[in-house]
Amino acid sequence: MASISLVCGVALIAVIVVVILKKARKILLTSNWYKRIFADGEAQFAETTRKVFAPLKEKIFADLSEHLKTVKGDVLEIGIGSGENFDYYPHGTSLIAVDCNPHVQDRLKARLDKAADRVHLKKFVVASAAQLDVDDNSVAAVVCTLVVCSIDDDQTRKTLQEVKRVLKPGGRFYFLEHVAGKPWTLQYLVQQIVSKSLIWPTVFNGCRCDRETLSWIEEAGFKMVQVEKIWLDWTPGMFAGCSVITVLITKVVLCFVKSILLGFAEKGEDTEKKKSL
Repeated sequence: MASISLVCGVALIAVIVVVILKKARKILLTSNWYKRIFADGEAQFAETTRKVFAPLKEKIFADLSEHLKTVKGDVLEIGIGSGENFDYYPHGTSLIAVDCNPHVQDRLKARLDKAADRVHLKKFVVASAAQLDVDDNSVAAVVCTLVVCSIDDDQTRKTLQEVKRVLKPGGRFYFLEHVAGKPWTLQYLVQQIVSKSLIWPTVFNGCRCDRETLSWIEEAGFKMVQVEKIWLDWTPGMFAGCSVITVLITKVVLCFVKSILLGFAEKGEDTEKKKSL
C-alpha cells in the first residue's frame, strides 16, 4: 500500500513539474529579451549558413523571377528575419515583409540599405503568419523560408489558408523548409526525441525538426504543388572565415535539419469568382 502511495506521489509531482516547465517555456519564448537574443542568433546562423542554403534558394527565386513576369504585383515574405533573402529577389521587387519578432527590424533596415534598388520594402508588419494584415487576392507570390518548422499544426493550417487568401489567382507560394527525415532512420528517431521532449523547440524559438510539412501543403487546396526533397550537404569552404566553435555548433545543428523540402504551390481561380459565374 505504501509503495502504491509513493508511486502516485511521484507521478503527481512529475505532472506538476511538467505543467510548470511548459508554462515557464511559454513565458520564455514570448519574452522580449528572448526575442531580441533569438533575432541576433538567427541572423548569425543565416550568415554562417549562407553558402549552404544559397543553391537551394537560387532555385526557388529563379522560378519566382520568371513567375513575376506573368503574374504582376507585390511579393509577401513571411518570417522575413533580417532580410537574408534580399540578395535573391529580382531587381525592382516590391516587398511586403511580415515577422512576429519586432527585434528583427533594425537588422532588416540595415540589409535593405545594402540591397539598393533590388528590393523596395513597401511595408513591414509585426504579425503572426496565421493572421496576415494583407488584402485578399492582392499579392503575386508569397515566400517562406525556414519558418513553418516553428509553428504548430493548427497555426500551419491557418497560415496556409491565409497564404491562399492573399494570393492572386495564379499566384505562387514558394517554400524552403527542413522536415522530418526518412521514417525510422536514426536521424528520424533523434528528431522525434529532441522535438517531442521540447528541447529543440525551447532552444530554437519553437522550431521542430520532426515536421511533416508537405502533407499540410498538399491538403491546403492549391491548384498545383511542385516539390523537391533534398538532402542538405556542405563543404568546409562554405564556412570560410567563421570561428572553429561557430562552425562546430552550426554543423551539429545542420545534422538535425538535413532533410529539405523546397518548391511552390500555385493558387487556382478564386472560389468566390467561380461561384458568381
